[in-house]
Amino acid sequence: MENQESKIRSQKSRGFTLFEFLVIIAIIGIIATISWSALRTLQPSWRLDGAVRDLATDLRYAQQQSVTEQINYGIHFSSTTNEYQIIRYGTTTENVLEKSLSEGVDFYQITGFSNDEVVFNPYGAVKEMGSVSLINIEEKIKIIEVRPSGFVKIK
Repeated sequence: MENQESKIRSQKSRGFTLFEFLVIIAIIGIIATISWSALRTLQPSWRLDGAVRDLATDLRYAQQQSVTEQINYGIHFSSTTNEYQIIRYGTTTENVLEKSLSEGVDFYQITGFSNDEVVFNPYGAVKEMGSVSLINIEEKIKIIEVRPSGFVKIK
């Protein structure tokens, strides 16, 4: 008889009460709210980092295409529209790709390139060295340098 009563008590005490369940849901909600606000403060920095990586990748792509096809490729930057185009200079000039910068990221400064354009020759080098600076809404700046050899470096 005593074994049956202790068995019934142990079966009753295995589950959660409604109150315990609501406390757990409240704790999860508080943690989610804190995490969400922390992520929102990091978002501008992540967008800037992503835009810089994308632009550096596209610069390297233009360089690679110029070496592969043995013709000039370039990237033209438009600071007024926050866009850039990859351009192929063959017998005719052709826009290969057009991209916009992420929301909240702008061109800050483009230096060293004539007509805001970097051009890679068939050897992968550039006509003029220079740099492109991007800025986010928190005024954090990242710089991409293009050296005479065509080396693209993020600073």
